[in-house]
Parts: sequence; structure tokens; C-alpha cells
Amino acid sequence: MVDLPSDDQKQPPVIPSITPAGKERVDAGGTQEKTPITEYTRSVDLEPEVEGWLEKLEKEETQLPQPVTDDKGQVVLDDAQKQAGFKVVLPLTKDEVEKGLRHKVIDSLRWLAEWCLRLVKMFGNKVAYRRV
Repeated sequence: MVDLPSDDQKQPPVIPSITPAGKERVDAGGTQEKTPITEYTRSVDLEPEVEGWLEKLEKEETQLPQPVTDDKGQVVLDDAQKQAGFKVVLPLTKDEVEKGLRHKVIDSLRWLAEWCLRLVKMFGNKVAYRRV
């Protein structure tokens, strides 16, 4: 442990150096000190029981016994296998989307058409246009 100086030991006063500012500043040393960057990593050795347990958890298929619901009874989280075949139905037909894209930016139909295009880009072939 480092001992702190006691009150009876006097230290010399610190005098701030006055240097010119801006363009008139002159570099005293001319070179900067360069310190190499080193990376420190900590390797953690796990016990064999823990390693086996982690591998078991990673390989284990998780299935919910029943869907997770909120306080009002609405389903919040359902099994992933059941959700694999979902389909997104857009609120506009393909013609309405094309017509909506020709409207001015201040029109709400334009923004609805833009939103539909965004969904098409996000979900690809899982999107269906509204039937006529």
C-alpha cells in the first residue's frame, strides 16, 4: 500500500504552464509517446459437469406446454413451430398500392402504400395482397 504524505511534509506548489493558444502553439518535443495496444483475455476453464450441462441446454428443443398470456388473457407468446406458416395479408390490393405510390407525400394513402411495400420487403413471399 502507498503511504500518503503527512501534513508536516511540504510539497512544492504546482504552477500551471502558460502556453500560447491556437496557431501560435509550438510543439516542444516534436514526437508523441506511442504505447502499443495489448489485448488481455481471460480464459475460463469450466468444470466437466458444467460443460456437459451447457451443451445439453444448447441442444435441447424448447416447447411451451401452453401459450403465454397477458393479464387480459391475450396470447403474447406461442410455440414457434405453430407460427412457422404465417401469412401477412396487406390492407390494399396490388393495384391500390401502385396507385397509392403515385399520390403526393402528404396523402395518407401514399404512406399506407409505402408501409405495404415495407412489409413486402420484410416478409417476402409470406405476404398476400387483399383480394378484390
